[in-house]
Amino acid sequence: MKKIIPLALLLAGAAVTANAQSTISWAYANGLAIPATGTAGVLSATNWNLTGSGGSANLSYNNATASGVTLSLAGGFGAWGIGGGVQDPNGTYNSAIFDGYYNSTGSTLTLGSIPFANYDIYVYFSSDTDGRTGTISDGPTTYSFSTDTRGKVDAHSNFVFAQTTDTGLSHPSADYAVFSNLTGASETLTIANASGGMGFAGFQIVAVPEPGTMALAALGGASLLFWRRQSK
Repeated sequence: MKKIIPLALLLAGAAVTANAQSTISWAYANGLAIPATGTAGVLSATNWNLTGSGGSANLSYNNATASGVTLSLAGGFGAWGIGGGVQDPNGTYNSAIFDGYYNSTGSTLTLGSIPFANYDIYVYFSSDTDGRTGTISDGPTTYSFSTDTRGKVDAHSNFVFAQTTDTGLSHPSADYAVFSNLTGASETLTIANASGGMGFAGFQIVAVPEPGTMALAALGGASLLFWRRQSK
């Protein structure tokens, strides 16, 4: 019995360590700043990277250690924002993600040196006018949307995220899209076909656990469960 306890703790600890650097979050810095300890995002995270203008930047993981990931924005005509951002009543900074954005009617966001073998990207987009239509694409997949962030940010209430999954031209009201099961060290995202000014407000790169890591976590959980049952 004594051997099971350290084994379970070791396996559980290994799973936690494997996930400690699994997310990279970025928001365009032209509005309400997200403090380092503030939480935001569909996948709630702290230590958001905040950069503005065009050009490039190096990003950190959500535990504030360097990731080596590079970010480059191009094709837009500068910083823009809604200007009404406040901390959400529930204590999150979800509205702050959308308060500033890289304004354009067509722009690209390029990520380089991505360290994950397999990952998802959650892309947030914003506009100071609701109802503007556009598309966002990673190349193989293109989603359409209609902007809906101005009213949400100005409402000063808890931000409610809306995802687009439309690959046609229905343009549902949305403020983010998810590109799943991506591979490779670089990725380029494009906003196009915009009916008015809009742009990239932020993103989260999230590692997809490898089968071995998932099995390790499951084994750790099973060991803990076995020990608890045997200890009764």
